[in-house]
Amino acid sequence: MPNGYEKQKNKFSRIVLRTGQPGQAPEEDVIMEYDINDYKQKTELDRKKLFTTVVTALRAYRDLLAVEDSRQYERKFRHGLEQVIEATSDMLKRKDLQTFFDGLLQQVMSILHIDNDGGLVNVSVGAGAGTKLKNQGYDLIAKVGDTEQSELTPQVIQLLNTASKIKESIFEDNIYVAYFPSTTEKSSLLYLTGISLEDIHEIDIQMLNMFCRSVGIAFDNFLLNQDIINTQEELLVRLGNAVESRSKESGNHIKRMSDYCYLLGQKLNLSEFDCITLKQATPMHDVGKIATPDSILLKPGKLESDEFTIMKLHTQIGYDILKDSELPILQAAAIISQQHHEKYDGTGYPNNFKGEEIHIYARIVAVADVFDALAHKRCYKEPWPLDSIITLLEEEKGKHFDPMVVDAFLQNLDEFLAINERLTGEDQL
Repeated sequence: MPNGYEKQKNKFSRIVLRTGQPGQAPEEDVIMEYDINDYKQKTELDRKKLFTTVVTALRAYRDLLAVEDSRQYERKFRHGLEQVIEATSDMLKRKDLQTFFDGLLQQVMSILHIDNDGGLVNVSVGAGAGTKLKNQGYDLIAKVGDTEQSELTPQVIQLLNTASKIKESIFEDNIYVAYFPSTTEKSSLLYLTGISLEDIHEIDIQMLNMFCRSVGIAFDNFLLNQDIINTQEELLVRLGNAVESRSKESGNHIKRMSDYCYLLGQKLNLSEFDCITLKQATPMHDVGKIATPDSILLKPGKLESDEFTIMKLHTQIGYDILKDSELPILQAAAIISQQHHEKYDGTGYPNNFKGEEIHIYARIVAVADVFDALAHKRCYKEPWPLDSIITLLEEEKGKHFDPMVVDAFLQNLDEFLAINERLTGEDQL
């Protein structure tokens, strides 16, 4: 008789050997050699003994299944806990609010092993009455499936309201609402619709609730950090606008430059951190002009040689203003301020840097700045036609500009023109 456990890997079935020839199958030998659970001779296996043997075997089978279920639960719990830890770690790596929200939603779907319609919402705080009425008091910030803000059903709204009030996650009527604890007024909730009890298990809900508690803390820290970054960014934009206002340029020049540079960074495959830093630092590229005399800054014609010498000083002045800061954004702004007039062939100023000696931030700003300056009216010139600007950019590849940056700009020109159109007033191209 083959060993059933070794052949089939089945450790649950209870096997009872019944024999009429005990001499040919000695009890001790058979018990030791084969994976059986009981040994009975025909003469002793009457009706009562058979009943007792079967019931005992079934109970042993039941207990083994209970132990295995416990082990499976433990394995699933351990796996779920690893998922929660990994998912929380992934959320902490997110660098901006939208990717944080999108990642949060995807992690929840992964933990539950489902793919249903749903969304991540914020409780509207300080919104006007019209906005609150339209969105039923919630702002949709990330979604999966076909969910739209206007599609929040009364049932979903009721469960969102309940979860917000009791500050706990709830599962009711095939809708799961996850509540993310927060110390701020702007609570976040996630809802998934069309979920049945067969889709998810109790342990999945436990893991998700644990994840929500962990992410709630991370979310608060993220928002606090984001507020600090937003404050820095707004201050830099306002200071940049103050400088630009001296030269009678539109404040939208700063906004366009920031968006151009952010998009160019993405097209050049810079990290998200670099793209955001570039966007936030760009408004300070001409901060050194604060020391340039109005007679030179606002001169409607071509500058004389000595006037141009004074104008060029704004690059070093800007660098000197910003260079001692320990903030990454201001460090980047110092580099951009100093180097954005360097030229790829080494003929620029103030240091005659060449090629990749010029920081990639400054090489990007150089292209964006020239494009925007040519595309819009200035005190010393009218706006150029688009064809003329494109011709200049092509001709200056490898001379004034990094060819790689120019190619990225021209290959995605429609996207840059869309930014220009969105952020342009009367001085439109």
